[in-house]
Amino acid sequence: MANVTYDIMWREAMMELLDQLEAENPEDQGLAPKELSEWACIYIKYLQIMRKLETSYDQMVHPQKRQDMRKALEACIGRMLEIRHWMVKLNRGLDFINLDDILVDLKLGPEVLEVPVPKYFIEDRAKELDDRDKFLEALIEKYNVKGPAASSIIRIGAPLGEDEAILMIQKNERGRQARERARLAAIAKRQRQIEDRRVRLGVTLSHEEAARKIQAAIRGWLWRRRIRKEADKELMFIGMKPKPRDPKRDPQTSEAKNLMRRKRVQLEHVREYDEAIVTLKGKVRELEGQDMRETIQDKVNAWFVEKRNPQTGEYPDFPETEEGGSRVILNPPPPSLASLLEDATADGKGGKGKDSKKDSKKDSKKDDKKGKGKKGKKDADEGPKGEERIGAIFIPAIEAAVQEFVAKWQDRDETGNFHQKYDPELVKDELRPIVFEEIRLQVDDEMRVLLQNLKDLVEAERAAKLGKKGKKKKKGKKKKGKKGKKGKKGKKKKKDPTSDRSIESLFAELVSNGILQQCPHVHVRDYLGSSSFMAATLEKANIIPDPSMAQVRQALTEYCILPLGSQFIHERSPYIKSLLLFGAEKTGKTLMAQAIANLSGANFFDISPRNTDGKYPGKNVAMMIHMVFKVARTMAPSVIYLDEAEKVFLSDRKKLREFGSQEPFSRIKKELLKEAKGLGPGERVMILGNSREPYLCVKKDERAFMGFWSKHIFMPLPDYSSRRVIWPGLFERHQGRLTYEFDLSTLAHISDGYSAGQLDMVVHSLLTKRRIERLRAAPVDIPEALQWMCKVEPISREVDEALRKFLDKTPAMAVLKGGGKPATAGKKAKKGKKGKNASVASVAPAASAAAIATASVTATTSSSITFTTATAIAIPATTASAAVALASYSTAAVGASCTSSVSAAAVAPSAASAAITIASTTATPAIVSTLPTPTTAARPIATAAALASALAPSSARPKAISP
Repeated sequence: MANVTYDIMWREAMMELLDQLEAENPEDQGLAPKELSEWACIYIKYLQIMRKLETSYDQMVHPQKRQDMRKALEACIGRMLEIRHWMVKLNRGLDFINLDDILVDLKLGPEVLEVPVPKYFIEDRAKELDDRDKFLEALIEKYNVKGPAASSIIRIGAPLGEDEAILMIQKNERGRQARERARLAAIAKRQRQIEDRRVRLGVTLSHEEAARKIQAAIRGWLWRRRIRKEADKELMFIGMKPKPRDPKRDPQTSEAKNLMRRKRVQLEHVREYDEAIVTLKGKVRELEGQDMRETIQDKVNAWFVEKRNPQTGEYPDFPETEEGGSRVILNPPPPSLASLLEDATADGKGGKGKDSKKDSKKDSKKDDKKGKGKKGKKDADEGPKGEERIGAIFIPAIEAAVQEFVAKWQDRDETGNFHQKYDPELVKDELRPIVFEEIRLQVDDEMRVLLQNLKDLVEAERAAKLGKKGKKKKKGKKKKGKKGKKGKKGKKKKKDPTSDRSIESLFAELVSNGILQQCPHVHVRDYLGSSSFMAATLEKANIIPDPSMAQVRQALTEYCILPLGSQFIHERSPYIKSLLLFGAEKTGKTLMAQAIANLSGANFFDISPRNTDGKYPGKNVAMMIHMVFKVARTMAPSVIYLDEAEKVFLSDRKKLREFGSQEPFSRIKKELLKEAKGLGPGERVMILGNSREPYLCVKKDERAFMGFWSKHIFMPLPDYSSRRVIWPGLFERHQGRLTYEFDLSTLAHISDGYSAGQLDMVVHSLLTKRRIERLRAAPVDIPEALQWMCKVEPISREVDEALRKFLDKTPAMAVLKGGGKPATAGKKAKKGKKGKNASVASVAPAASAAAIATASVTATTSSSITFTTATAIAIPATTASAAVALASYSTAAVGASCTSSVSAAAVAPSAASAAITIASTTATPAIVSTLPTPTTAARPIATAAALASALAPSSARPKAISP
């Protein structure tokens, strides 16, 4: 395509971005999007805009246009990710959003939802990645490190013994000889039948007659071919038949060549642009530098005169470099409200001196604190009424990109720039601020020297007037900068045990141990599968469908590849620290992890228990994890891969021994959790976990395992529509093909229950080199495919059910299906001095009502009395009393069987005392406790801690807490 095509595509995308901003924030707020379906339409539109911008950026050859286009592309991607995370919240926390009904309404196909991976993630870092790969290959060859075992495909069937192999060869050879003898016998029999027929009919042909018959047949065939060609020419002449395609003029081939040519031109124009920057910078300095210098000097000299004290003649201090230097003089900040008030009071009352300044500073500080307090109470994404709203971090970036496009490119005449090379005038406009800043720094140094000379001259004149001959005032000490506030005393910064080592040496050590690996060149599109076309219908019937394989590709591209590929996006988009891929065996978990690292240009660290077994034994495991995270941060982006992740979180030693490893698999857990806490936005490090048996973790292990991951992505078995896509795709991948007559529908039905990796094993074993050569003569049929499928065991129903039970325990699904709390790691309450654990809900006292919403109190006393789960409902109370309602209250005492249940208990404390009488007591003696009385009648009891103290024996009561 021509240059103008991509210019038009860019222009359309920028106008559509502007339309999207207006649609998100219309003048009438009643028309603003609120529902999931409304945001879904906006999301789809951003996805289409992103595809346009990515295509035009990839093929644009103008270097300056590419710079502005990239800003718009990254802002568009960031906004799309913001909307995606917001849609997940509106979708009840489910990561897979079914939009098939919306696509039908918009008359769009499912391919619209395929998220493209920007090519500039790799191409703009081509030299850096090439150097890294060469260094990595050299280290792998030096240390003789084997590649990842997951990349090799194992054929079906174990290797045969020598005797079995000989018998099989003999059997096949005897069968081949028998078939050959039968074929020759059939030919001989056919010849005898023909001769017998001739004898019976009395037909005898001479050699000449036989030759004439053969010639007649050949001539007839030649003439028929000639007539057929003439008929085709006639049809093509009258336009009834297209001309045959010339292989040399194939449009797809020519388009591919054109794209490669544009890439070469693109690199050449970038090189010319970089060279022009150096040349034009010198020209700008030479032609305009002196004018810039004089302008700065004039403004600074005028500032000296303006700020000079008319009474003493003293000159002001020049702003320090940290404060901005002469930038403060050239572009002074707008006056604040406090300074305007000071000027007004000074004019009216003649000024109040230092006290007024102090008071104004105090007032301004108070105002700042009040403002901060108000902002702290409301979240940044909360509306005026406290309702949560979508983030808007990328909207200013989109607005800036649109404004820059309108100002620079919308009306620019480029008729003379046919080859789309750099624009010198635009380069000069970009260089002027840089040259101006360099000259300003030089002028600042000169003006500081001049100002010091002027100050010395004033001091000399003053000394001469006072009669001090030759004595000058000692130079005062330079003003010290403001001391920063000392931070709160906390833990000392952890010492780096590898501070004396270079990153290259750490990199080489990790490669030598097989931890830092070379990632194979795989793509997310290698994860074959189609979209679901009935998911939205199932959701309307209150059935949560499995995610389609297309949705898995979409989610991993948006959650992992897009943030890791761009520093700008990772710093500002919703942060995802870790992600778990769980599913049955050979469902593509490792493939997708490698694709994420490959497409984002990330380093691939494999800290799986089996890969690190026997390496860094004992306490050295802390050094290994530290080295991995240090190199990952320094050489970002990075992917830290953890296979069999569930086994890292197991605490059952018996299960750990069953894995047959030298070191326990859980040895990296402590250090992994510690290092993962330090990860943050902008570091571009992601932890990817794979698990095919996540159900091994139970109870507290399950909570820790579930709470460690930011996202949980289920890798499903392929459904019918995906299997119809997988079978032809696998045959093409292994250099085979299926004929048009092949019954693909039947094969897709029969292969239900097989994972995509198992189907790949079947095709790989079926299509041997010899079988590929015979495909044209003997195409593959269903019985042949079934013959190999029978040798592979499909995923069992028990494994699938266990995985689905674990899926139901993930945070979003647990809330939807179970109605309870998700199995996430909760924070433990701090232990008190007397061995108590309490998680108390804070309740604000009111003049008219006091309520305890939820109070979970666990108190262990000297008499072994335990109080668990005190849940209360809000009951209004007067100003002189407070009501506390308890539910599900139980006590258990050692030595005395004492069980109490209270369905509801109300307490109205008077000015003297308050008591709770526990009813329905099944054992004696009854427990009667007294609550502390408020100091005033207008202050109701509002702490569950006081309740726990009252119910506990006197020897185990905590210290009094003032309400």
